[in-house]
Amino acid sequence: MSQALLAWLKKFYHALPRPPSSNYHYRDFSLNPYDHVGAGGVILDIGGKDARGCYAFGQPPAESRLICLDIMPGPGVDMVADAHDLSQLGEASVDLVIAVSALEHMQAPWQVVAEIYRVLKPGGMLYVNTPFVFPFHGDPDDFYRFSHHGLGKLCGAFECLESGFNRGPASTMVHVLIHFLAILCSFNRKVLYGLWVDVWSWLLFWIKYLDRWIATYGQAYVVHSGAYFIGRKPQ
Repeated sequence: MSQALLAWLKKFYHALPRPPSSNYHYRDFSLNPYDHVGAGGVILDIGGKDARGCYAFGQPPAESRLICLDIMPGPGVDMVADAHDLSQLGEASVDLVIAVSALEHMQAPWQVVAEIYRVLKPGGMLYVNTPFVFPFHGDPDDFYRFSHHGLGKLCGAFECLESGFNRGPASTMVHVLIHFLAILCSFNRKVLYGLWVDVWSWLLFWIKYLDRWIATYGQAYVVHSGAYFIGRKPQ
């Protein structure tokens, strides 16, 4: 196959609409961390270069100062630093810290949480979200998984305001199933694997909507992801 044809196929593929997400947010938070950030408040978003503070609970207040931190420079990154060492930020200098799908990539997440505690002001807020049942995803590497109970233990120095999980059994399992079937159909070809992920996402995404019912079942915690913790540093 010629390089020109390969380039055209690649361009055509990337022009296609992206498949629907397998994630289904079946619950709303009882409190919004952004409601606790006053005018001029500093928000530190660890690893949020793509989202830049825009998450399920809303967008950063217009009058706040958002700092998106990542270990590598790039679009959406305001501060390049290792989250294990936030010495670029002064002690008690931040009003809210957000870490969404970040702690699993840290070699010592307990050290990161300790640094978060240090830079937060007394009464400052923390929102953390981590996977539990979830495929490997290197960015640049992948080390840990946390249940909602495990995440609460990790953040035990904070006053817990709300915790739980926001990805129920159906959403969790269909995401794993998509990647399992893509591996099965890939014949050990990375390109085929990526194509099959999209194909199975289109075919199976609807399963996530079962969480509208089963995510509220008493045993739903057995298969979950999106463990979250909303806490406050003691005054």
